[in-house]
Amino acid sequence: MATGASRGPKRLHVEVAGERRLVTVEPVGSIGDVGFRLRVSWDDTKYEVDASRLRSGALSLIVPAVGHASHEVTCHETAPGDLLLGIGGRRVRALVTDGRSRGMGAAGPANIGDHPVAAPMPGRVVRVLVESGDVVDVGQGLVVVEAMKMENEIASPIAGVVREVSVASGASVEAGGMLVVVGAQEDDS
Repeated sequence: MATGASRGPKRLHVEVAGERRLVTVEPVGSIGDVGFRLRVSWDDTKYEVDASRLRSGALSLIVPAVGHASHEVTCHETAPGDLLLGIGGRRVRALVTDGRSRGMGAAGPANIGDHPVAAPMPGRVVRVLVESGDVVDVGQGLVVVEAMKMENEIASPIAGVVREVSVASGASVEAGGMLVVVGAQEDDS
């Protein structure tokens, strides 16, 4: 199993709940054939984290410095650089960029090209709030997905035009399943 230990440190700009940090993630080795160890640091904080893949989109994380309990973390990218993380029964949205790509600024992902919007978790489509051709604002609701008896409104990552709607009310969706494609609005000038 490739561990990525030969890759160097990666510096990521991470925003959670309006708080931004520069986080460095460095592969530091493998844990047998079941996982890998990472060194994660920001500000004056440093942790080594043991990680192993449970299934697609889910990891088991152990931070030996704070105990040896395994924490399941799910991760679904809802738009480029826009992650929905499941941690300890809570859902947390994180915006991540490596700083080099034209990614998020204060307004989120770059407003260029098409942005596919995927289901962050498996569930059932309760309502489709847009149609192909609709003009939407960043953060505007596109689709409502019910998962674990909770309704989750999936929002547009950019201001633009709905290019494609791939689901209908009542449809079942898998985590990562395509819901809508939003494209940047063409400049008429």
